[in-house]
Amino acid sequence: MRQWPKKRQNPKRKFRNSLALIEIDKNLEKYLPKGDGIIQKAVRYSVLSGGKRIRPLILIESARVCAGSVKDAMPIACAIEFIHTYSLIHDDLPAMDNDDLRRGKPTCHKVFGEANAILAGDALLTLAFGIIARHTHAKAGLEIIQEVSEAVGVNGMVGGQALDMEFQDKKDRNILKKINLLKTAKLFEVSTKAGAIVAGAGRRETAALQKFGLNFGLSFQAVDDLLDGGAGARKEAAVFIERAKKELKIFGKKADKLKAMADYSVKRII
Repeated sequence: MRQWPKKRQNPKRKFRNSLALIEIDKNLEKYLPKGDGIIQKAVRYSVLSGGKRIRPLILIESARVCAGSVKDAMPIACAIEFIHTYSLIHDDLPAMDNDDLRRGKPTCHKVFGEANAILAGDALLTLAFGIIARHTHAKAGLEIIQEVSEAVGVNGMVGGQALDMEFQDKKDRNILKKINLLKTAKLFEVSTKAGAIVAGAGRRETAALQKFGLNFGLSFQAVDDLLDGGAGARKEAAVFIERAKKELKIFGKKADKLKAMADYSVKRII
């Protein structure tokens, strides 16, 4: 099994510049559709225009702490990143958040038009499930497809976006919590759970990683809220991260990189 570098770095640098990140970008490129058509260009533009690759990173590390291989985890990690990118393309659309920039660059619909942006998002979502089906052993693949479809559907990411739009101007604390849970945390949760599943982990390990991912996602969104000017998110983020890291105790030092990733998410606001 391939191991990531053991050189000591501060959490931020380790998180952003690891060999894992390079490997993920290389594999994303491999799975993306080739050709000069406008949809192929829109898809490649959106995926390859930057990003921290947090969800695929924690999926791969979750597999690793359960003695899984990078080779088996990588296709699932890429599929998750494609789903995340699809959600960003659609969130940016005029009918939703109506954003002009994403990662410092013009959004997909600004470059390729609204209709092509919608189709690019659709293409990434279907590509993701195709990758899982083709590159995962039957039993694990079926389970991961089921988990991912639940996490990104009406009971997950799509449902969270719908709530975000419905209560755009009148979010109370409870609604905001539900939006953060569905729209953000569910994809983190399924990333860590999928890593455990593809590694063949037992129930205890899978449950621990699932809870880690859920709390990681809630913390990540709390930090984003603070960076966007939200009040009171700093303490909330720290609480979620401590809960997340407690779930990793059963793995001992094998989970040090997952802990470093969690610490980095909070250090973005220090």
